[in-house]
This record gives sequence, C-alpha cells and structure tokens, in this order.
Amino acid sequence: MLRSFAAAAIFVSCFTVAGWAQSPSATSAPATSTPASSVAKKTKPAESGSCQIGVIPIAGNLFLVEKFGPLTFTDTYERVSVDGWALDELVVSRVRAAAPGMSVRRIPFTKEELANYPRPAFRFRRDETIEKFAKYVAGGRNCERYVLVHRHGGSQREFGIGISKHYLGSNANLFAMMYIRVYDGRTFQLINEAPALMEEDTYANRFKYHLGGPSRPIDLAMFPEKAADAAKSPVLRDGVRQMLTVSLDRTLPGMLRPQSREAAR
Repeated sequence: MLRSFAAAAIFVSCFTVAGWAQSPSATSAPATSTPASSVAKKTKPAESGSCQIGVIPIAGNLFLVEKFGPLTFTDTYERVSVDGWALDELVVSRVRAAAPGMSVRRIPFTKEELANYPRPAFRFRRDETIEKFAKYVAGGRNCERYVLVHRHGGSQREFGIGISKHYLGSNANLFAMMYIRVYDGRTFQLINEAPALMEEDTYANRFKYHLGGPSRPIDLAMFPEKAADAAKSPVLRDGVRQMLTVSLDRTLPGMLRPQSREAAR
C-alpha cells in the first residue's frame, strides 16, 4: 500500500513543471491540487492554417534521481532540470520521422500552464486529466490528429525519465519511459494509445526490461552523488536520448499510419 502511494506521488510530481528550472530539491510528497480557475490563460495566438499531426510533448526537462531503501520512508526522490538535453525537441523530431510526407506541428504550451493545470488527486483519474490538458492546449488549432507523448510508469516504482538504485542492487538503473496517445483532431476521441517500447512486448522482454519500460543497468559509479551532477553527465544524457529515440522510432510508425476512410468512420 505504501509503495502504491509513493508511485502516485511520483506521477503527480512529474506531471507538473513548476520548479523544473529552479535548483533541485528532495521530494517524496505529492503536490497539492490546484483549482481549475487558476489555470493560466494562453497568451500565444493559435498558428494559422491546418496540419495533419499536432504534437504535444511532455517529456520535459525533469530528471529524477531515486534511492530506494529497505522501507518506503527511507526512499529519497530528487529532481534536477536538464534543459540542455532537449527531450521535447527529440520527441517532436521522432514524430516527424515516423510520419514522412505529413505536416507535423508542435503545439506549444508554457511551463506555467502545465504547472497550474489541476493534477489528479487519485491515480485512477490520471488518463482523464492528461486528456483534458491535451484538449486545452490544442484549443484553437486545426490539426487532423494530436499526438501526446508523456511520462509513464512501468511495473516498478520508477517513473518517467531518471536513474535509480536499490540498497541491495549491484547496478543502478537508467530509464526513459514514455506513453503515446493519439486523438482525433475534430472529436478528440482517443484513437490509439501504447507505451513506447524498444522491443516487442513479450514475456521475455518484460523480464529483460524489468522496470516495465525502456531501461538499462548502469554502473553504480555513474549514479550522481548530487542530483545536480546528473545534468552534467554525457553518459546519462546520451543514454536517455538513445532509449527515447529507439522506443519512439519503434512504436510511433504503426500508431501514425493514415487511417482508411472505412476505419475512420
């Protein structure tokens, strides 16, 4: 039970970008819910013209540094800004690569909009909240489909993008777990959804990627002594970018194939 509460707290902290550009701080408690009336109004005008695919990337610049002890209350979670890693830009580029010949547009939003959007108080409302945010930022645009790529949790306590180590582990784990949702641009009905995976979702691969998503063991020497050190590590940066690229390139093309008229009805 305590473990599930901790996982929910990580999700809440990852859905907001408040403080991403600030100095890193240890956290293990969920952010409080914000009333819908406090959501910042968009000030950017909608881009003119239509597009076939609008991309809403929420990879963000947040990297988690997690240490898991023998008991939940001994776990620590720290966050650090990794702006220079350009993860959202990478997501958009992989959508473009997966949809050759299609017009692809990034749908902009501000850190304040994401930070102030009401977060789910309960884990089972996660999907509803993410969909509402996507619909909110897509308002005023005119795209045939919208692709939302956001942080995701696997089968363990790790969530999104980061590095973790367990008190009895011989290695650390670097992970980059994302989830893809495709919405109809007119009705905003969910067309397709799937986790971004580097290999086929088989039992053997689930055992291989024991965190439940793209991850790899990494030498404990690479685990940052201070969370701020993670942003300066080319090994962590390149490892995350490589896993994101492979998993998105493997998963996106099948999800973005043009629908036949019969299938779209």
